[in-house]
Amino acid sequence: MPSAKTTKFALLDTAIYIENFRSGRFTVRLLQSPFVISCSSVVLHELLRGARTATERKFVLELSRRCQVLTPTEQQWLKAAEILNRLRRREHYEATKLRDLAFDVLIALSARSIGASVITTNHTDFQVIQREVPFHLLCWD
Repeated sequence: MPSAKTTKFALLDTAIYIENFRSGRFTVRLLQSPFVISCSSVVLHELLRGARTATERKFVLELSRRCQVLTPTEQQWLKAAEILNRLRRREHYEATKLRDLAFDVLIALSARSIGASVITTNHTDFQVIQREVPFHLLCWD
């Protein structure tokens, strides 16, 4: 087991869970990953909201019990609003796009708060967020 000084943490974005649940595409990568995987309460929310079957709901609830869950703080919610406001002005995003990005910003801020990487297949949106707030991003194809 690595020491606390060398342990690397990661948060998986919702897209990784969905893709892996449906296809198993990332199973080997996850099992061989050097990261200790934590889970964002934001991701749990997105997964449970989109669960289509009892099996999917059971998976999310079990994940919430077994994984270290990281929940955005009040300050992170406020920081996310500031970031989204800047993105609206800089990128000229409509309200719909900002709603789509809001949870991703919270995931990024949560990961940053513990020095964790965000692992996603959603390269485009997270790279836009990364221009506003530095965090470690791993994009899986």
